[in-house]
Order: sequence, then structure tokens, then C-alpha cells
Amino acid sequence: MKSISIIEQPTKEAIKEFAEKRNLTEYLEENYQHPQEDYLIALDSPSIFVVSDGVTLNFKKLVETKEKYPNPSPAGDVAKIFCEAVQKTAQSEYEDISTEKIKEIFNEANNAVSKYNNKIGTSDISGNPTGFYAATGSFVIIKNNKAYWASICDAFFAHFDKEMNTKFISSGVCTPYAVINGEARMVDHLEHGVVDIEKGDTLFVFTDGFEHYVKNPDFLKLFTDKRNDLRERITEFSKKMNLKDPEKYGHERSLIAVSI
Repeated sequence: MKSISIIEQPTKEAIKEFAEKRNLTEYLEENYQHPQEDYLIALDSPSIFVVSDGVTLNFKKLVETKEKYPNPSPAGDVAKIFCEAVQKTAQSEYEDISTEKIKEIFNEANNAVSKYNNKIGTSDISGNPTGFYAATGSFVIIKNNKAYWASICDAFFAHFDKEMNTKFISSGVCTPYAVINGEARMVDHLEHGVVDIEKGDTLFVFTDGFEHYVKNPDFLKLFTDKRNDLRERITEFSKKMNLKDPEKYGHERSLIAVSI
């Protein structure tokens, strides 16, 4: 088993298109750099892989109050806290991992976010209806030919066979609105489960910035070529597709791919 992890910031083309569509060109100047709001952790031993995407803050409110986008972003802090807490709890529970443990791991990580948000309180720039700074997230824990996974909102878990045909992909549904924000009720909207895996399979956990990539057969085909330059080929593919359609391919994005 081996893994590759990729985290990319939004491209200048994607930021420009985002600004033009939302009348933010004066706020998002040409040299604007968005703070990192994605985070990931990839451990090969024990096999724990987690990604998270901080919910973008409310640009409209920031413009109204003439505030700069905070850097570091509180949403990015939430993503980091979640990933680190999933790693810590999953490591401690790894020997006894089971389907029932998945919710426990999520709850522990969500509780860590609760401590952060309780110190700060709600905010009208949080960018989501709960008022708390928030993130989406997905993780997978691999042990004994089984993959124990979870995802919430538009962060994803996906399972492919050796030819990169889709065996399973989580829904990415965010209704009713559910995120990682420290509220205990969010676990009720967690997608989770366990899948059997075999040699040649590939598993993904990824944030929504990679959603269109994963739907692109040419992207998936990259993983059937077993050369050692996969990262470079993904980078070239990303550059090409970003120039064609930055709205789909240029957003901040995180992916962990695990080859069984």
C-alpha cells in the first residue's frame, strides 16, 4: 500500500473569476492570496488519512465592514483542528477499530472544534448559517483489508477498482446543512461505513475542489499508469484544466489517494 497527498491553493484564474462573478474585483486585488483553508494528514502506519476544507467566510460582510479577509483564516484553523483530532483519536482506537468507532472518532474531533469555537463565539463573517466557524471533512482508516470511512457535506470518500471504475463514492450532500463546527447534532448527518478492499483498489479522500477532477475520466486514467511520476502528471493535468475552466479546476483542493 502506498499513498500520495496533494494540497493546492486557488489559482489566480479561479480567484479572478470568483471576484468578477461576485463583484469583488476591488476587494480581491490582482495580487490577492487567499489564506489556506484546506488541511490534510496522511499516515501510512497506522493507515489513517483525513482531509478537511474550511467553509469560506462571508466576503459580502467583510466588504461592508471594510475588513480584510483574516489570515490565518478561522475556518482554516477549524480544518486543521479537525484533522489533527481525527489522527489522534484514530491512532488510539486503531487496534480496536470498528464501524461503531467511526462516529466516536468524528465526535472527538468535532468536540475539539467545539472548544475552539466556544472561545471565539459565533460570528457574522463565518460564512454559514450556524454562525460558527466551520469545515467539511472526510477520513478513512484502513486495517485488515477493510476501509472504515466517514464524510460530511461536500468532502468525499471514494473507492475504485484496479481499472479505476467507481465502486463507491459518498454523496457530498449538505442538506440539511451539516458541517464540522462543534455542535453535537452534526454527527446525525455524518455519512459513514466500511468497505472491503483488495489488491489493486484505490481509495480517495478529497475536498470539493477535486470533485470535478474525480468525475473526469482522463484524471482517473492517470492512476492506472504505475510510473513513479504520478504527482508530476497530476500537476500538469491540473495546470491544463485550470486554464480551460478555472471555476471547476482552480479552486483550493486537497486529495489523498491510497493504492492498495
